[in-house]
Amino acid sequence: MIKIEKQLLTLNQDIAGQEIGIPVYRLSPETADAQRTVYIQSAVHAAEMQGSAVILKLIQKLQECHLNANFVLVPNCNPFGRTQRAGEYLQGRFDATNGNNWNRFYHYDEQQIEAFFSTLDLPKITEAFAQQGSKNAMEDDIVFKLRLFLKQQLENKLESQWGVNTAQYLNSTLQNMAIEADLVLDLHTGPSSTRHIYSPNFLAEQATQFQIETVISIPEKFAGALDEASFTPLVKLAELFAKQGLTFEYRVQAYTVELGSQENICLEQAKMDADGILNYLQTHQFIDGFKPLPAKDVTITDLSQYRTLFSKYAGMVEYLAKPGQIVQKGQVLARVLNSLEFDTQEAIKEIVSPVSGIVILHYPSAAVQIGTQLFKIAAQ
Repeated sequence: MIKIEKQLLTLNQDIAGQEIGIPVYRLSPETADAQRTVYIQSAVHAAEMQGSAVILKLIQKLQECHLNANFVLVPNCNPFGRTQRAGEYLQGRFDATNGNNWNRFYHYDEQQIEAFFSTLDLPKITEAFAQQGSKNAMEDDIVFKLRLFLKQQLENKLESQWGVNTAQYLNSTLQNMAIEADLVLDLHTGPSSTRHIYSPNFLAEQATQFQIETVISIPEKFAGALDEASFTPLVKLAELFAKQGLTFEYRVQAYTVELGSQENICLEQAKMDADGILNYLQTHQFIDGFKPLPAKDVTITDLSQYRTLFSKYAGMVEYLAKPGQIVQKGQVLARVLNSLEFDTQEAIKEIVSPVSGIVILHYPSAAVQIGTQLFKIAAQ
């Protein structure tokens, strides 16, 4: 048996003073205190909805498992973006008032980690690290203190007399919940996309356990997203310890999981997506009782080989290569029609692939300009 609690978390008010909030589901073992936490959120880009269906399936399937961790599940974490509709489409990737990307305002400050490190008792830590049993307990204490420190930094940011923009407020509130987690999953989708996962380099092999066909291995740097905000502080802390000749091993496991295309949900596919997550959870002892999935072929591609193909032409495009398709160098990926040239041989321009690889996604619209990001390809 597990305990399920639902909290309605207020994030803001509309201009009439009505509260704007989101549901937060907390699942925990019925009889034991779990030492670890898993945080999963979806739809920070509001048009990216498949993750919400996956969280539904996770809530259902986790009730059939034994939990070795507490779970915090936020299935629709951006109430601001989900109201920003233009015609038939939900424009939920950017704040319509200022153009801010809803997924780029999580907080990380390298100097703050250095400040935290300076408060630590290095002689005491060095003595504890000399013995494995003491080392584990000391690492746990350091992680506990770091999380308190990071929470205080977020609070200071939100209480600044200058205030913060809406995306910063949203991201900081979500990050405050994620700070407690040992595993952080941020569920997204692409425009017209196959399933893939962004993993820090040091977790790329582990990421194959999600049973997603393509892993994009990213450097251990911060560019504003939640997964990076979750693992980067520990990476920096480990670097500071290494300069003192000490090995600090704890890392937050954090990934951005891309679950197909935006503006769609599929409950049948959500079952399989949830099974991939459960397979990872089982492998890392966050749960028991899930039958592991058979291993499948997964391609790991370094971010430097994840290439964007921009259109050289404006017009109406026919996409020939589909997400997930393996293509060869020189293969025609798309055709662009120019209505001003329908009476000439220039009416159709072919777009060919500069590399061999896997098509991960393509632009969702048939109307393109010069410079439009037509395709993203994991080069092989």
